[in-house]
Amino acid sequence: MTRPDPVAACRNVPLNRVAIALGYRRDPADRARFKREGSIISINGERYFDHLGGTGGGGAIDLVIHATGCRFPDALRFLGGLAGRGKAAAMPAGTRRLRLPRPSPGAWPRVRNALVRQRALRPDTLEACRSRGLLYADGRLNAVFVCRNAGGDTTGAEIVGTTHKAGTKGFRGMAFGSRKIAGSFWLPCDRNRPALVILAESAVDAISARSLRIEGTRESGAVVVSTVGAAGTLPPWIEDWKPGRIVCAYDADSAGDEAAERLALSDPRVVRLRPSGNCKDWNELLRQR
Repeated sequence: MTRPDPVAACRNVPLNRVAIALGYRRDPADRARFKREGSIISINGERYFDHLGGTGGGGAIDLVIHATGCRFPDALRFLGGLAGRGKAAAMPAGTRRLRLPRPSPGAWPRVRNALVRQRALRPDTLEACRSRGLLYADGRLNAVFVCRNAGGDTTGAEIVGTTHKAGTKGFRGMAFGSRKIAGSFWLPCDRNRPALVILAESAVDAISARSLRIEGTRESGAVVVSTVGAAGTLPPWIEDWKPGRIVCAYDADSAGDEAAERLALSDPRVVRLRPSGNCKDWNELLRQR
């Protein structure tokens, strides 16, 4: 009697089950797309595609190695439970080195002008972010917004494409060094420990909110942070600042409202602030003005 091949069994675990076990959540707007902090992938049968790296692969083992940076034996141990229709093993311990897109100084003028034209961001604000090392252009004409932890150390990047037409949805991705995300894009503050944290859903929205001088942004000790989507819980690294107040300035849509409500129910420091009028987010409001 032929014994079952454990490697083949692991390799053939459905990729959507693997993605869920790896901490991904299915995108309600696109059932083939899965997201988690720092990563966006699409799954088509036995194949997956990494929207940040522009690469893909096939099979459950390859996906685990790609998503965690672990070794082959670790991937097999992780998938063993899933292959037997049980629970996955503990997440592999391997992590990836931090690899951000390489800066392309020659591309910066085109990227800056695209952000001004498409997003109505002020050129002097963009230049200020670039001079502080918070923003640069890569060779694919993407705007790379540098993510940092509470101490100011680089942890990754929020990447926004600029080659699309104004008013259309362009490429957006993330780059991080490990599964444990300990930072995001935030604008400089006049204190080492901010007293007020203002949460926006993206780096572009964070800059837009500051430019609009929304409630709280002009206070001493205020910092505007991108949470890369509507986070229903406060990112743990923000607690290193021990802020006294938190303004949840998420998008004016159901996802933003629901996440803000969850935050407010779990944290008495949280108050809700929505973009005014019919604008969905702060950048749309900035473009209107």
